[in-house]
Amino acid sequence: MLLTSFCFVLSALAANACTDDQLNTCDTNQCETLGTTQICIQCKTAGHVPINGVCKQQGDEVSNAGCKNNAGAEISTEKTCGQCDGAYFLYKGGCYGTNNEIGQKLCTEATGGICTAAATGYFVPPNAQKTDQSVISCFEETQLTVNTKNFKGVPKCLICDPPTTTTANPNLPTCTVCEDGTFVDSDGAVCTQCSDVDCAKCNDGANKCTKCKTKYLKITDANTGVSECVDADTCKAGNSYYQDDTGTIENGKLCRKCDESVTGCNKCTSTPISDVRTTTVIKCTECTSPDANKPNVAGTGCFTCSIENCSNCSENGICEKCGSSKKVSPGKKSCIEKCPENSTDTESVCVCNSGYGPDSAGTGCVTVSTNLSTGAIAGISVAAIVVVGGLVGFLCWWFICRGKA
Repeated sequence: MLLTSFCFVLSALAANACTDDQLNTCDTNQCETLGTTQICIQCKTAGHVPINGVCKQQGDEVSNAGCKNNAGAEISTEKTCGQCDGAYFLYKGGCYGTNNEIGQKLCTEATGGICTAAATGYFVPPNAQKTDQSVISCFEETQLTVNTKNFKGVPKCLICDPPTTTTANPNLPTCTVCEDGTFVDSDGAVCTQCSDVDCAKCNDGANKCTKCKTKYLKITDANTGVSECVDADTCKAGNSYYQDDTGTIENGKLCRKCDESVTGCNKCTSTPISDVRTTTVIKCTECTSPDANKPNVAGTGCFTCSIENCSNCSENGICEKCGSSKKVSPGKKSCIEKCPENSTDTESVCVCNSGYGPDSAGTGCVTVSTNLSTGAIAGISVAAIVVVGGLVGFLCWWFICRGKA
């Protein structure tokens, strides 16, 4: 609903030559466009006046709108309305009803010929009379006099609050939302242009873009929100950022830091995995403090990894891949020249053969002992004695009892 209102406001007040039906009934160049509808602001024929944007001859529609001249007399030779009544209000020489589609785009409530509640993109000037234009566009450029006070809008303003006083000249509304490419400045008195020409939104300051038009939004200072719009090549330069093409209506396309995808990542690569670019795979290629931290081979995480010649760690202190043509040791805690005896080189990782396991240093493979420990043997012996003793006792009882029987 709000987006629809924005579209209407953006196209409102666009002056142009009259076309179609308005061409025959409206004075030359006395038309304006509200949304997608052209309205007449002054009729061609005397005694005809604009009602809801269309020229009407004196009759029921004119009477129902309370359209009269400024002095309160019935329309005779006038081409515009000087005042309205009831649920109608005066706007640009015509009377508009709050129960009419066009009128509702300007004002939602009116009493006694005066707008009392403006639609989105408009404001009601204080103390308006029925002979005044009682609703004004937030970005109205022409100064209007309302009950002896002058009013104007704020250029490029989409949504505003009405002036709280009438002491200024002219009196301006307080802008709360500006057009794309500008932001609310000077406490709502100005819509200031974003400093980056490709910036679509910069709500918090000229150099604090929050959405780019066609390029990628890159936050250059996370603490202050300072940002810029960059192309894909600039975004990826240095590999500390990656382009995120999964843009939304809210934030568009983004140039993200590698750390946003993989914690502790300093450099990365990105690969879209579908034609519509709904998903991007990020692979970390370098972690922060690279001498002490390394990414895993998949590039999905950074781990403590100060093992000499180790290029990737799968966990903290566990080497996954070595550089310099070296091999990952059986214990995965060092990089060695070649795999030791009783091991197999599996993609440059030394894996102990069946029946062998890493030695205490993790650099060799030793026989995995299947002998039981002294404690285990003692435990089994005690258990055996208990079982045998129990069995002998049972047999003695059985035979003695049977013998007596």
